[in-house]
Amino acid sequence: MAKIRPFRALRYDSSRFGDLSPVLAPPYDVIDAAEQDQLYERSPHNIVRLILGKQSAADTPADNRYTRSALDFAAWQEQGILRRDHAPALYLVDHRFQAGGESRSRLGFLALLEFTEPIEQAVLRHEKTLSAPREDRTKLLDAVPASLEPIFLVYPDEGGAVQALLRDRSVQAPDAAGSLGGEDIRLWAVTDPELIRRVSEALEPSAVLIADGHHRFEVAYSRRSRHRALMAYFASMEEPSLIVRPIHRVVSSGRRLDVEASGGLCAAAPVPDLAALLRWLDDERAPGCFGWSDGRAFYRLTVPPDRLERWLKTSPVPKPVARLDVSLLHGLLLPGLGFHGATIRYAADARKAIGELGGSGSVWLLRGIPLADVYDVAAQGLLLPPKSTYFYPKVPSGLAINLLGGQTP
Repeated sequence: MAKIRPFRALRYDSSRFGDLSPVLAPPYDVIDAAEQDQLYERSPHNIVRLILGKQSAADTPADNRYTRSALDFAAWQEQGILRRDHAPALYLVDHRFQAGGESRSRLGFLALLEFTEPIEQAVLRHEKTLSAPREDRTKLLDAVPASLEPIFLVYPDEGGAVQALLRDRSVQAPDAAGSLGGEDIRLWAVTDPELIRRVSEALEPSAVLIADGHHRFEVAYSRRSRHRALMAYFASMEEPSLIVRPIHRVVSSGRRLDVEASGGLCAAAPVPDLAALLRWLDDERAPGCFGWSDGRAFYRLTVPPDRLERWLKTSPVPKPVARLDVSLLHGLLLPGLGFHGATIRYAADARKAIGELGGSGSVWLLRGIPLADVYDVAAQGLLLPPKSTYFYPKVPSGLAINLLGGQTP
């Protein structure tokens, strides 16, 4: 099952970067062009220059975003911008953020995940990957043989035993700290052999679930003959601040919602505004509940029990996946209501998505899938539809790097 070990991280020199804020960045796949520009301006050594370098119309096979990342990476080591720790460690990460109007704190740790065989018994995947991101991350890994940013894994932790060990260690002053997007991050390098042993032994009987980083995992695993481990951030499934948010659907079709013409496929009830709709979605536990808005009107949509039962009997996907709201939406509601073939975009922020409609299209709101359900589906070897989960908050990049291939700075 899952085998982890400590490592000697390559980190920003604390004498130059007492505050990590200028050099931190979100994971590469959530950085848009505007944020990329902002991160470039924040510091000439921001990690974005390694994980998501800018492209240029003048790029060539010999000079491109990947070769420039490699040059920066080598230069930063030569200049002492990045320095390697002397001893292997697990790196505790305390991430403080706001959710639902409350201050929250999520504690996890960075370690190396070893590529054991069979990998399917150690690492559970729940989403399909796409060829373009795989190709992009492959080019970067081949140019820069290092784990530049961690993937995000969650692990079973009965009774929160591992989490309690980590909490006890995190009361000391941190070794590094910074902020990103209004969120505060603190880090401790833990070299205590006994604590490392207890954490490693606690994780070994179970499989870990990929929360974020499916493409990076597959690319690293495809290079396992050269690189036998991958840097990852681990969070306990018992961590109360481990949040799984939904990803909503923005449908470009100008077709109006016509529940009456659907033959009883679903029932609709108007609500006064988005806040009321989101409160209803948060409170509702029955399967087959959705929100819909064109930016002007807001509706609660529910699938009647008889239509739900019929769908579960006839669905082309396995029942554990078919019963999820995201499967009902794509397999039953959108085709049945005449939206089949419409262009769909994905949005984690409901308010922002509705605000950007501009008088055309509609937003279909979903509920987050409980973490236990995501784990159970993945443990059965099943995959969710694309863009089914949004684990929040994302793990910052720039806290640590793991050198691969025997490199020495």
